[in-house]
Amino acid sequence: MATIYERMKAGEPIDMAHDEEYIGIAKPEYERSRRLCFKINQTDPYSDETRILLNELFDGRLPENSTVMAPLQLDRACQVSIGENVFINHNLTGVTAGGITIEDNVQIAPFVKLLTANHDLKNIQVLHCKPIVIKKSAWIGAGAIINAGVTVGEGAVVASGAVVTKDVEPYTLVGGNPAKFIKKIER
Repeated sequence: MATIYERMKAGEPIDMAHDEEYIGIAKPEYERSRRLCFKINQTDPYSDETRILLNELFDGRLPENSTVMAPLQLDRACQVSIGENVFINHNLTGVTAGGITIEDNVQIAPFVKLLTANHDLKNIQVLHCKPIVIKKSAWIGAGAIINAGVTVGEGAVVASGAVVTKDVEPYTLVGGNPAKFIKKIER
């Protein structure tokens, strides 16, 4: 039997009010992540305590050579995977129920939103989730929004303020709302 997080990543509709596994597992993780984000956001960003809290938030899975700047808001940090040599600037918002994978050497600018969940139009207590994958060496510009189910290809650049609703091909620049192809990027 699939776990609640496997079910979310697979896009199974999840009733937040009645799904026992959601209530028993995903809801407590939501509360744990929110509390830790609050603590991180209230701590001196240059203190050792900040890194200790970040490691707790990511269950010890944050690579030593990767940086996550506060403030940040993540609702289920257990659903986030961060690769080596990643830099995430301040004010990241992650709705992470569907899972977020950030591969090696990714750069994420300030005020980016990664949104893996949507509510059902007929019943807002039902979540529909799809994962977000940001491939190696991609760069996400300031204020960009990446929606559920999107893969940003290797070496791609998402322009500031873009709203990404579809996959981004490797080594391309996209921008606008909704984001559209602008040009190929030389390797």
